[in-house]
Amino acid sequence: MSRLLRMTSLGTKLALATVGVLSVISVLLYLQLTSREQQHLLSAKTTAAGMVTNLFAASLAAPLDFGDAEAMETELGNLRSNPEIIQAWIWSLGPTDPITRLHRDRTLAQEPPPTGLDVGTRMLADRVEVSRPVFGRSGQPVGKVAVVFSLAAENAAFVANRTRIFWWTLVMDVATAFGLILIARLQIILPLAKVAEGARRLEKGDLAARVDINSADEVGQLARAFNTMGEAIADREQRLDAARQSLRDLFDHMGQAIVAFGPTGTIEGEVSRQASRLFGGKLGGTRVRDVLYRGAPDGDIDAQAFEEWSNVAFRVRPAEWAEFATLAPAEIVLNREGEEPVPLELEFRPVTKNGKVVRVMLLATDVSQQRALERTVQSQEEEHARQMAAMRRLVAGGPQVFVMFVDSARQRIARCVEIVGPEPRMLLSGEIDELFRHVHTLKGEAAAFDLRDLQSQSAELEEELDELRSEARGEGFATTDAVHDRLSAQFKHATEALERGCEVFVAASPTGRVALDQVTVQRSDLLELLAHLGQRNDELGHIATRLASRPFGESTANLVDLVPTWADKEGKRARLQVEGKETRVPAHVARILGGALTHLIRNAIVHGIENPDARESRGKSPIGLIRVIAAEGESGPMFTVEDDGQGLDLASIAQQAVAIGETVGTRPIEQLAFLPGLSTARMGDLAGRGVGLHAVKSEMETVGYKVDVFSKAGEYARFVLRPKDAPYDGNAFAGKEARQHA
Repeated sequence: MSRLLRMTSLGTKLALATVGVLSVISVLLYLQLTSREQQHLLSAKTTAAGMVTNLFAASLAAPLDFGDAEAMETELGNLRSNPEIIQAWIWSLGPTDPITRLHRDRTLAQEPPPTGLDVGTRMLADRVEVSRPVFGRSGQPVGKVAVVFSLAAENAAFVANRTRIFWWTLVMDVATAFGLILIARLQIILPLAKVAEGARRLEKGDLAARVDINSADEVGQLARAFNTMGEAIADREQRLDAARQSLRDLFDHMGQAIVAFGPTGTIEGEVSRQASRLFGGKLGGTRVRDVLYRGAPDGDIDAQAFEEWSNVAFRVRPAEWAEFATLAPAEIVLNREGEEPVPLELEFRPVTKNGKVVRVMLLATDVSQQRALERTVQSQEEEHARQMAAMRRLVAGGPQVFVMFVDSARQRIARCVEIVGPEPRMLLSGEIDELFRHVHTLKGEAAAFDLRDLQSQSAELEEELDELRSEARGEGFATTDAVHDRLSAQFKHATEALERGCEVFVAASPTGRVALDQVTVQRSDLLELLAHLGQRNDELGHIATRLASRPFGESTANLVDLVPTWADKEGKRARLQVEGKETRVPAHVARILGGALTHLIRNAIVHGIENPDARESRGKSPIGLIRVIAAEGESGPMFTVEDDGQGLDLASIAQQAVAIGETVGTRPIEQLAFLPGLSTARMGDLAGRGVGLHAVKSEMETVGYKVDVFSKAGEYARFVLRPKDAPYDGNAFAGKEARQHA
C-alpha cells in the first residue's frame, strides 16, 4: 500500500482526498437535511392536529354539559369532512366507554380508544393521536375527546423530499469535487509540474532553467525561490570556476612551502612559490633531505633519521600512516647562507594509489612570526608575574606604603594637569620646573614600586618637559600651543597607568580593593581623627598624631630588593641597609618620604658608588653599601641616606652651576647640588637630569624639613633630612662605627 501511495501522482492523491472529504461531508449534510425535513413536516402536522382537536373539544362543551346526543353526532359528523381524520371518540365525565366514535380506517377499529381524562399528543409512524378535555359552563371538565390524524400525506411528501435532497446533494458533491480538482490542477499540479521540469533541466546542467509562474501564492513563492536558487547555483558555479582558477594561482602564493617527493627521496612535480622562496632555486630532482638539512654533514643524526623515515614511508599501508607520521620530524630550523635561521613546522601527507603510498607531500610552514609572538606573550606573562610578585611583596610589607604613593602620585598628576590648564597658554619657566620635578619624582617612585608602565609614561613626559625647560631657560617662558594636547594626553595616560598599577595591587592583595583604603585602622577614620585632633597641643592631639604616623620601615620595604637591580643597570653592585625601622614617621612626612628616599638612593648609585673594579683598587668591598637611617628627635624624626662611595664631585658641581648661570662662592658647593637642572651624570634610566636632589629639597620643605649634605672624597656622601628647628652636628654619623659600616 505504501509503495502504491509513493507511486501515485500528487494530482491523483489530491483528487481522491477531495472526493473522500466531500463524500463524508455530503453524507452528513444529507442526513442533517432529511432529518430537518421530517421534523418540519411532523411539527406542522402536530400543530394542525392540535388546533382541530381544540376546536372540536370547544364545540362539544354545551352538548356534553346538557347531554345532547344529537348535537354530539352532528359535531362528530363535521369531522368526517376532513379526510386526514381517521378516528375520533367522545367521552362524558365518569363512564369509561366512549359515548360515540368515528372510524374511517377499519384497520384501526379494533384498537381500544384512550381512556380516562389524560390529554396530550402521541406521535406514531403513520398517525398522530391528540386528546383534549371538554369544559362545561362552570369551567369544570365534563368530558374528553380524542382524534387520530393520518400521516400518509406527510410520509409521502417526506419520501419525495428525501429523494430530491439526495440528488441535489450528489450533484453539489460532484460539482464541488470537479471544481476543486480543476482549481488544484490549474493552480497547484500544473505549476508544480513546471517546477519539477525546471529541476530536471537544472539537474542536467541547464543553469538558465527558469519557471515562469506569476501567482503570488505559495506555489508562486516556490517558483521564485526555485529561480533564485537557480541563479544562486549559476553564480556559485561561476564562483567555483573562478575559485578553481584562483586555487591554481593560490598554490603559487601560499604561505606554506609545498613539495612532493617519491620513493627515491627526490622532489617531483610542481612546487609552491613559498617552497622556492624558502628553499631556493629549482627544486625538481633535488633530494628532500638536502633541502631540509642543507649543509648538514653526512653523519648528522637528524638528517640520517629523516632519510631512514622517508625510505620506510613508501612501505607503510595508508591505514597505518597517521601513527607512522608521528615519527617524522615536526619542526626543523632551516639554515640559509647569509640569512637568519627560519623555524619550520613540517607536516607529511601520503598520496596513495591502489592502496599504496606513491608519493609523500611535504607542507612546511614558516613559524618565525608565531615564535616571535609566543616569545612576546611569554615576556608579557613574565612581566605580569613579576608585577604580581612585586605587589605581593608590597602587600606583605605594608600596603599603606603603596596607598600613600598612589595618593601622592594622584596629587602630583592633578597638580600637573592644573598647571597645564584646559586650554593652550604660555607656561613660565618656574611652572615647567615644577612640572618636571613632579614628573621626575613620579618616575622615581614608579620605579621604586616596579610600575614600569607608569615609569615609561613618566619618562616620555620627562623628555617632553626637558625640551620645554631648555626653551624656557633661554626665553623665560615656553608656549604650549603645539604641545598642549600632547601633554594633556600624556598626563591622562599616566593616570591610566597609575590606575592599572592599582588594579595589579588589588589583584595581589589578599583583602582586595579594601587594601587601597586601609592602614592599621580604617584610613578615612584615622585622617578624620587627625583633622580634628592633630593640631591640638595636648595629650589627645599627640595620640592622634602617633596613630597617624607610620613606621619608617614601610618607606623602605620595597627599596631593599630594588637597589641591587638598579646598581646592576649601572654596571655596579650595591646593597641597602636600613636602620631604625621602628621609628615613627608623621603621616604628612611619610606621604613624601618614600619619593625623597628613592631620589637619594638612586643618586647614591649613579654618583656615589663606584664600579666593582674601582672599589677593589681602593681596598673596598666590590659591593657598595647604602645606609638609610631613621632616628627620633625632639622636633620630629631625622633621616640619613649615606653611601660608602667616592663622595660628591665638588669641582664638577661647581662647573655645572656656572654652566646654568649660577654664581659660585656665595654658598657651600655641596648646596649647589640642589639647584634645578644641575646634573653631573650621563643620561640614563636612573639619572635625575638635574631635578632629583632639587625635588628632594623642595618636597621636604613643604613638610617643614631641611636637607643637609656632607661629603668626604673617596669615603662617603651623606644627606640628612631634619626638621628646620632641629639642630644637627654634621659629624654625628661620621664616627668610627659608621665609617666601618660605610
